[in-house]
Amino acid sequence: MTHRSLRHRAPLLALVLPWMIGSALAHHDLAPRALGILVGTALTAIAIAWGAALTGGKAARLAPVALALALAATGALRTAQDRDRPAEWDELGLPPREARLTLRVERLFATREPDRCGGIARVVAAAPHLGDLAGQRISFSATLPAGLSPPTRGAEFEALGVLAPLPRDPPPASFQRALADQGANFEFTRARVEGAITPAGPWRQLCSAGEARLERVLRAGLAHRPELADLYVAMLLGKKQALSPEQKDAFVRSGTMHLFAVSGLHIAAIGLAVHTLLTLARLPGRARFLAGTALLWLYVEITGSEPSAVRAFWMITCLLGARQIRAPSNGLSALAASALVVLLIAPHQLFTAGFQLSYGIVAALLLYGAPLQEKWHEAWKPWANLPADARDWRHQAVDGAGRAVMTSVALGIAATLVSTPATLGFFSLLAPVGFVVNLVLIPVSSLVLFAGVASMLVGLAGLTPLAVLFNHAAALTLAAMEAMVVAALRIPGASWPASFDPPVLAVAGSAGLLALLGLGYALGWRRRIGGYWLPVAALALLLAFGLGDAPAAP
Repeated sequence: MTHRSLRHRAPLLALVLPWMIGSALAHHDLAPRALGILVGTALTAIAIAWGAALTGGKAARLAPVALALALAATGALRTAQDRDRPAEWDELGLPPREARLTLRVERLFATREPDRCGGIARVVAAAPHLGDLAGQRISFSATLPAGLSPPTRGAEFEALGVLAPLPRDPPPASFQRALADQGANFEFTRARVEGAITPAGPWRQLCSAGEARLERVLRAGLAHRPELADLYVAMLLGKKQALSPEQKDAFVRSGTMHLFAVSGLHIAAIGLAVHTLLTLARLPGRARFLAGTALLWLYVEITGSEPSAVRAFWMITCLLGARQIRAPSNGLSALAASALVVLLIAPHQLFTAGFQLSYGIVAALLLYGAPLQEKWHEAWKPWANLPADARDWRHQAVDGAGRAVMTSVALGIAATLVSTPATLGFFSLLAPVGFVVNLVLIPVSSLVLFAGVASMLVGLAGLTPLAVLFNHAAALTLAAMEAMVVAALRIPGASWPASFDPPVLAVAGSAGLLALLGLGYALGWRRRIGGYWLPVAALALLLAFGLGDAPAAP
């Protein structure tokens, strides 16, 4: 019998995968040599396929190949356009220099220093001899004058600092690689903000005010436990700068830092709460979808439009939107559709840790975890010879607990298959304890999220005492979660620095494992191809023969 989770199809993957290949060529500076050949071949194949389709010849079979080449070329062109690196800086080998730039903030990095700010920005204006920098995306780190509040997203300011071009293809696992993966071409360091900061537009100001209001609601009643309030705010609003260095280190080393990125869990919790409220308001289906989508996007904007939140928003919107137009919908098709939308808007997200981990893990859950869970559930038949009407609550409790454990383990294995090589590649860390800790903390964290959503809703309605009640429940849960993380890290071998040697094995391993999961899914995970053990064995071989010491700190 074919399991229900093995019947899903995602035709849009045929568009997404060639696009990703072309985008990777452009991003890693391979496209300038290959793009002309790629475009020429694509145009020739399209012309041959078009002519064959008109004449009915067999060459019409070239149409899929032509489409794939055309999409790869389009992905490469879109990525090159988004980065738009000035050629003169590379051709002339221009050194770092002092520069005065006007910047518009696109993204802020977490910092606990009130007199400093940093992030990703666009150059709005520069001196005439630096005119080619206008519109460039750069990384900045600046000091604020005394009494000046840090800028928000969308704000503009002028700063004087040292400008240096990033390498075209920085070393793997380096900070410069992370900046380049976000489409930045320059670093603007040792900068000093001069003059006043021009506030963001009305929409951004509204979002900033909304974030401040929500933070006050979440901190209500927790003044006596500021460390738990910091954890709470970090998890609900994605404000990782609220975490102390000790808290951040513990969650990073345990492989659970993802709980503090506004992602699928957060968007799902908010979406469920919004859907429930709109259903109680008796809105019809189409109006409920439109209103719910708008409110969900407002939450994404209020929490800073973090890439992880935007990706989760598009995943859920594509899935629910397909149902609204009565199109075939499933998790795989929604995943492919959202990836295509995200890469059209921001092609450089493909190369970030967040994109690869979130999309890779969700794909693994759908391709491997869900079918494995169904297989185990099918085999789990306690008291099979006992009639259903003879079973009491104890039998049902054991049956339900067994299924819950199987589900957690199956999904945990699926996530580990993809996250392990990616984590080694991006963070040079191997955390075996993370598998067990995540099995417990992911479902427990959903309790914190639901309590936080309830607190925000009643707090905004003016019911502060009820918000305090929800905040206390969430704080107790967070205290238990933090205690478990600290205890887990005391286990010998819980976490240690490591990386692949050569580093390219991280990318190749992640891509190879995803391809293996896709192949296993397409073939129904049959035993003759190794069944569900095949990707586990592949990961074990990859770690056994490719793992080396962590790179030395610069």
